[in-house]
Amino acid sequence: MDTPDEEAINSGIAALGLTNPSSDRSMTDLLQRSRTLIAELDEFRTYLKNQKKDKGVELRHFGSCLQSEFKSLEKLANLDPGNEKVAHTISSSNFPFYFAVWSTAKSCTAITAMRKRFFWSFSTIKSKRFDLPMQKGVKSVEVDIVANDGLEWVKVNTITARRMLYDLTKAGWHEDDSSDDEQDALQDDDDESEGLLKQAKLLVEAAKLSRTKYQNPKVRLVLPRITRDDPPHVAKVLESIKALGVTVQTVEDIPATPELSSVIGRMVVDPFANFSDVLNVDCTMVFAFISDLSHGRVEQEDWYHKFIVKQMEVEKEDLLLPNHVWPACASRKLVCTRLAVERAQEIVDTIGTDTEKKRMRLLFGLDGPSTNEELTEGFQSLSEYRIPPEWKLPFEIVDVDLSTIKSKLPPIANEIANILSDLNQSVFFYGWQTGYTTISSHRVVAKDIENTIEAKRGSEDVRGPDIWLSPMARSLVGREKQRRGAKD
Repeated sequence: MDTPDEEAINSGIAALGLTNPSSDRSMTDLLQRSRTLIAELDEFRTYLKNQKKDKGVELRHFGSCLQSEFKSLEKLANLDPGNEKVAHTISSSNFPFYFAVWSTAKSCTAITAMRKRFFWSFSTIKSKRFDLPMQKGVKSVEVDIVANDGLEWVKVNTITARRMLYDLTKAGWHEDDSSDDEQDALQDDDDESEGLLKQAKLLVEAAKLSRTKYQNPKVRLVLPRITRDDPPHVAKVLESIKALGVTVQTVEDIPATPELSSVIGRMVVDPFANFSDVLNVDCTMVFAFISDLSHGRVEQEDWYHKFIVKQMEVEKEDLLLPNHVWPACASRKLVCTRLAVERAQEIVDTIGTDTEKKRMRLLFGLDGPSTNEELTEGFQSLSEYRIPPEWKLPFEIVDVDLSTIKSKLPPIANEIANILSDLNQSVFFYGWQTGYTTISSHRVVAKDIENTIEAKRGSEDVRGPDIWLSPMARSLVGREKQRRGAKD
């Protein structure tokens, strides 16, 4: 028998013309759809692995949830579906939610995680009783899909209008409430249920504390069981969520589920998608282009430093230039600051092999005017790998006036200048000021820049330089006497 409160809730919902959703689900259909979902997730994983991008996408938790739910369904398939407990368990399966999440994922681009939980600490708050600081624990929120290379958080919620109204009624709203009373019920944090609005607030709070590429992720809420024609009070909840800056999608906004094969490419992060048309080349990448280690098999010598030996081992498994750096360059124009070129030349002259010295001269066209074809042909004669014809040679050497550049950058640049050498300032500040993507393998410098900006940014609009980090550093092989420090 319903309690008085439940009777009031049911009466209110009935008055709005909503009926209970059917709980009947075909076990055969559910199992088949589950197998299809798991098979598609496996296909996505295989695609990521073939693209060597599987380590950059977190799918384990989502996959574990699917497998656990599927095993439960398989056990139920052998039981009597007429049994009340069995029927209830089937109708309560989480797979329809997982279907909705996966369907939404297939409409996303550049996915980096699914079902990922974010944690953050409470700020120090005032105790209501003693008016003293009281440190609370940790908050968390689960994001169903982290997309757009971390810049979008997608939450899927299969709540129905009926359930939303139930939550509203529990919070104190009644059919004849005024709009002001209803708004109070929506905004009263003390009485707010664990409902949609609270979920949205947590997502927004977490997003404001998280940054990717100097930006806070945008939040999108997908509601596959809510329509624009649902009761006005449901619409008002959605308006409150939109007021938080959340993009809300109801049934009418959700595209048809595509075939995985037609969208699998865009679901994977393209690290070069937002590159500038001109690339700014760091000194560390000059060595990647000219090192003997980058152009074929090198016989190991007993005097090689352990770092060189390690790079040789890595190169055998994953070719740096053909698999990573040349695809990053594509047909883009390549530039390098004069200070970076001079430093690279100094090192090459000191320890470089004859072939490394030749590549250095070809890279910058130091032997006089030459066409791209002539320089590419010269490089090809010094490499076991095919030199892509679209690779733009020579690199342009640019003169940089640091004082002028810094005057055009945000004030935080002065803080960063204190931790960077003149060489690194010329490279990274030039890329920052021009808006060019800087390609580098100098992870320490890139991290120092990012950490300084995030700690002392001053303005939410400040963005640092766009830096692409090579997956591995590269040294010159060098000559024995110079590597050992002997004099000629």
